Amino acid sequence: MHEFLLYSQIPVTRHEQVLHILAGVCAAQPISVCEQHLIYQQLKVADAAGSKKGAPAKHQSAQAQRQSYHKLVREVSAGDGEQGAWRFRAEDVPQPGVQAVISRPVEERLLDQAELEKFREGGSWYRYINQFITSTQRFVHNNVIVRVSRILSVPEGTGALEPLDAPPLVLADCRPVDPSGSYLFEAYVRVEDGTNSKLTEQAMSELMALKSQLEGAVDLRVPDRLSLDTRVKGV
Repeated sequence: MHEFLLYSQIPVTRHEQVLHILAGVCAAQPISVCEQHLIYQQLKVADAAGSKKGAPAKHQSAQAQRQSYHKLVREVSAGDGEQGAWRFRAEDVPQPGVQAVISRPVEERLLDQAELEKFREGGSWYRYINQFITSTQRFVHNNVIVRVSRILSVPEGTGALEPLDAPPLVLADCRPVDPSGSYLFEAYVRVEDGTNSKLTEQAMSELMALKSQLEGAVDLRVPDRLSLDTRVKGV
């Protein structure tokens, strides 16, 4: 899978205004999504034989060439503590030479129990690093997905023994990572095959059209690609 992205930062004083603008542009109200993200460092890299059985070659991320930071992500309920299934997510380094948007291969899929065991503490595959919560308002405009999220830190010591078995988080105990309370704005399009020029051109066109439509309201921009580098350094 391949993603094309643009980012912005929304101050807390403009949050409601931006949501109203997006509701008008997308002709729909947002969907509220709350997700828990666990960050893991790879301790060793799987070869082809260690990859998920039956996984097509195009899903074998370039991340497999070097140890990287990967994520486990699941939806959590703010009300009753209900938790969804864990999804694996690996993000490659954004591709050089693409100036208008962030362009990167990604891999995202549900994990079965056998794969999930690789992330447990004391194993030889991954080491737990940290976690955070995203409280998100999500919109869809044609093929563009827009997420306006507040990133929350979890109470100190959460998941210290075994993050996968930790009790449900109490969201009221989580605090914004940014003390100002600002929101992260992401607009992205995903295509299954990043080598298909017709699909990638359409994705870029839709993303740039949304950028133009939001001009003056939201300043969508491209961060430095190496600030999104997920490779483990010094190994």
